[in-house]
Amino acid sequence: MEKAIPAVVEDLKMKRKKTHDAKPPKPRFRRAINRDAVEEIGEVLSQDELFELWSGLGNYFHWWIGDPTEGQLNEIEAEYPCLSSMIDFPKVVKRLERLHEFSRSSYGVSLGEFFPELRTVYDQCVSAISTLPNGIDKSKSWLRVVAEDAGADANLEAAIYLASCGELDSFDVTRIRDRWYTHVCYDIERGNPVGKVPASVLRRAEERTISLAEAAKLLKFGDSMYRFFSFRDEEEEHIDQTMFRAVEWLGITGYDPWLESYIADLSAGPTDGVDHTYNGWSLFHWCRSNLAMRMASRIGLESWLWALLNGAHERKMPWRLFWGGKNEPRLRDYIPLAGIVPFLWYRIRPSQIADEIPKSALKLLEQTQLRCGAWPLYSDASEPSLIATLAAVHALGESRRSGWKNATKRAAQWLVAQQNEMGFWCVPGGPTVAISVQVLDAISIGVKGKASTYSELGRPVDARIKEVSQEDVERDYDFQRMEWHAPVLPESMSIRFDSAKDQADPQIALLVATEVELRQVLRLLRPLPRKRKIWKSTFGHETAYLGRFGAFECVVVLCTMGSQGPSGATLTANAVISTWSPDAVVFVGIAFGAHREKHREGDVLVATQLIPYENQRRGSRVVYRNPVPPTGGRLINRFRNALDWEFLRPDDSKCQMWPGPMLSGEKLVDDPRFKNKLLGEYPSAVGGEMEGAGLWSAASRANIEWTVVKAVCDWGDGKKHKTYQEMAAAASASLCFHVFDDAHALDGF
Repeated sequence: MEKAIPAVVEDLKMKRKKTHDAKPPKPRFRRAINRDAVEEIGEVLSQDELFELWSGLGNYFHWWIGDPTEGQLNEIEAEYPCLSSMIDFPKVVKRLERLHEFSRSSYGVSLGEFFPELRTVYDQCVSAISTLPNGIDKSKSWLRVVAEDAGADANLEAAIYLASCGELDSFDVTRIRDRWYTHVCYDIERGNPVGKVPASVLRRAEERTISLAEAAKLLKFGDSMYRFFSFRDEEEEHIDQTMFRAVEWLGITGYDPWLESYIADLSAGPTDGVDHTYNGWSLFHWCRSNLAMRMASRIGLESWLWALLNGAHERKMPWRLFWGGKNEPRLRDYIPLAGIVPFLWYRIRPSQIADEIPKSALKLLEQTQLRCGAWPLYSDASEPSLIATLAAVHALGESRRSGWKNATKRAAQWLVAQQNEMGFWCVPGGPTVAISVQVLDAISIGVKGKASTYSELGRPVDARIKEVSQEDVERDYDFQRMEWHAPVLPESMSIRFDSAKDQADPQIALLVATEVELRQVLRLLRPLPRKRKIWKSTFGHETAYLGRFGAFECVVVLCTMGSQGPSGATLTANAVISTWSPDAVVFVGIAFGAHREKHREGDVLVATQLIPYENQRRGSRVVYRNPVPPTGGRLINRFRNALDWEFLRPDDSKCQMWPGPMLSGEKLVDDPRFKNKLLGEYPSAVGGEMEGAGLWSAASRANIEWTVVKAVCDWGDGKKHKTYQEMAAAASASLCFHVFDDAHALDGF
């Protein structure tokens, strides 16, 4: 009995300790979910919408950091409006008042614990998707959500496949191009360039105005370029090849220095021996890019193939390798390599290497295909293998050997049956997106007789991103009813320059280069205080219009197109500044937009930096040598804050403002190749025009605030016309008037 008492005491102590250590109970709250609406999600949403919601909610759960806020909850509701019928968001927002009751980790309150209704919807999406019939359409829906997140990473394979099917019409390739450029700028900011980088260069990298030519020069070390791609370990084997395929399919330009660096090792051939498995798969990925095959040295490619064809253990059977446990390894025929060898031989088509070994590999493939249509991983195995099957199908599709159609058709049927219920294909430890695209290529070979994402060398691929036609995107407007159409010019009177100079004190100067632009600016010009008409006065080579533009006295001057010549923008701007001494100068008018998929006719581009592209060093590669000057910081601030500006097109759609770097040169750009070359060097440019460089030259010497404000009238892509010029000129003049209608806009100038 005496011994039992201490035991009872110890039990009581343990119970108290457990009670003390126990986690506080989870807060109880009323659920804010409409279960009937959630259960009908598969019937209400389309297949693509289901995948989009599933992917988006999954990203929220995966990347969520910090405590939930009302703003974040509103963001979720705004991004996915369909959730409003399933979740009572006001009730969830009310839950924030009890946020302190939830358990908190170092990352904040868990979204799943605070917002379990979101997890319920996510789980229902998974359930609805899993019940959808498997097939190519389902895989495309999955690839679309992957492609939306693609940037400088292996997810680009999803965008490549969709482009090969001609299904990227609504895909914003500009976003991918911008992400590549941003990663390059990050490399410079992080200090990856060799040697010290001047502060001015770092600033341009931070402002995203540095050219790719200059960036490439900074990031080059010997003959190598720093990789700007991000990738997981399992994607490293093919990430460089993905870049080539993306350049080829998505039309991304300006990255030649990187391509040349990445292809250099392939072109050099095997310098450190060959690992038949690793190098075999690496060459398999390389040879799926037509661009890489064209850029690589043929000698290098053939030397790789020659080394690979010489077996590590049996000279004429390179696919025979030691496999198995450490205690009893044995020689086995590795079927994926037996597929890779003929695939490479038929892709490279070597001039000095016989086809004896590739033909032996094809015979092995014919002898090892299983009854189900698949191939095993080893010739002495009976379990079907996904990677062995896709390698074998690629080989048969290139060889076109007798009986290949029937063999690949059977294999395609098996591959379709292996699709995951969420729409993709995977192998343990493998890159899911790349594997899925390779499987889809194999299925295409079995069904259509050719792959989707690569073609016979010398024959162009069947489809790329569909070129946007004029009929697809350009709209016919009824301009007749618009107040700015064919404007009646204000009454003006001629006045001697001396009198005008004595009485007028313009604080802003507006420059234009065409009559269309001049008419739209003069439409908004009002007489000076206590004057009845606009003043018109000549000085030197110029004619000035004087009046009030918004809240300020203004001088308006017309120059000729371009910066050069006696009446060009450079000398005109210099004359205006030296004669009238305004506080700010703005070039107003029309420009070409960088991207049809982003900029619409009438959208106004506001230059935050100017990119003068005429000063070039032309050698094996064009190097743009001018600096990229920022425009007036105070002026840009005023334009960026013109959030309440509104200018409507004839269809009542609202024009947008796009601040950003603007190209400027003497050339009237109407050639897609030349335009794409410029945008390849300066991916962040929002558009281009012809007079801004002249204004920069004059205004920077006078140390005066300046910028360029021009609206999109075309896209400089070989389809130039004058249809939208009047609307664009009116839109740019409207934005300037809105900014300068604030009497305090020039405070601090």
